[in-house]
Amino acid sequence: MFEGIKNSWDLIKDSIRVFKHYPKFLIPLLVVWLIYAPVILYLEYSFNWDALSVGQIFLFVSGIIFLFAFLLAFSCSVLLELIQQLESGQKMSLIKAFSHTLAHNILKIIPLIIIWTIIWFILFILQAIFSKAEKRKKGSFTAENAAKTLAGYRNLFLSRAFFEGLEKGIRMIIFLILPAIAWENLSFGKALKKGIGVFKTHLSEFVTGFVLTWAAAVIIFLPPAILFYISDQLEPLGISFPTWVWIITIIYTAFAWSYSIYLEQMFTAELYLWHLKWERQIEEEKRLGKPLSKLKDVRRPSVLDEVSDLLEK
Repeated sequence: MFEGIKNSWDLIKDSIRVFKHYPKFLIPLLVVWLIYAPVILYLEYSFNWDALSVGQIFLFVSGIIFLFAFLLAFSCSVLLELIQQLESGQKMSLIKAFSHTLAHNILKIIPLIIIWTIIWFILFILQAIFSKAEKRKKGSFTAENAAKTLAGYRNLFLSRAFFEGLEKGIRMIIFLILPAIAWENLSFGKALKKGIGVFKTHLSEFVTGFVLTWAAAVIIFLPPAILFYISDQLEPLGISFPTWVWIITIIYTAFAWSYSIYLEQMFTAELYLWHLKWERQIEEEKRLGKPLSKLKDVRRPSVLDEVSDLLEK
């Protein structure tokens, strides 16, 4: 248990160090956010939901979820390709990572995205059922309301937190499966089996990483949350912040959301990379009849060192 906590903490610290050296890792997720934000605002404030039947709403929502799942999986694959470039001594290129994902990974990723969409849609329906009494009155479109919507500022409900936790857990498992496709060129079926195997084998590290990345996201989103709370308290007094404050908050939210997802992607990528190195070592130990090492006994790989862990045989 304590080994898992230490291992996960080391991975989180390394993810932060990697970002300091390579901030361009955030670019794919910022692009995702630039698509995500206007879609969410349009659906929240402009789209006429009453014009659709229940069946049409289900179909439409599943399409939106598929779009978001596709964008997140694609951005993770691009990140994995960037890591592979560094690990193989190549010059890091976003264009090359994007094109390689499009040409070599996307067909294998699509079935995974479909499964993710189905699970996400089921969780969405369950959340809608359990949160009927929690619905809030939708306000008009303003810079403040837009900022609150994009930051996910809502009253805290136990059911909402539970389902958001499930969504985060599924998302991180998906991120743990993708390296098998991007790095090992496995088929969808084999990648699914490999990723789930890594999840089960290093469950304590995964759970700790889940908690730590969640805690990091809470800290990252604390400044806008405080601002929203102050704004709500001042509203009965007729006091409001100027528009430029909310514009800055939206920009901050873009980076905060991107960085919180980056931590999830980078944590799972480095856990998978560590697993690969551990897997190779125990295979050699089995061949030589030696006692099998634990994960902590294997030197933790890092994309910042000069060792090409992905190229090791």
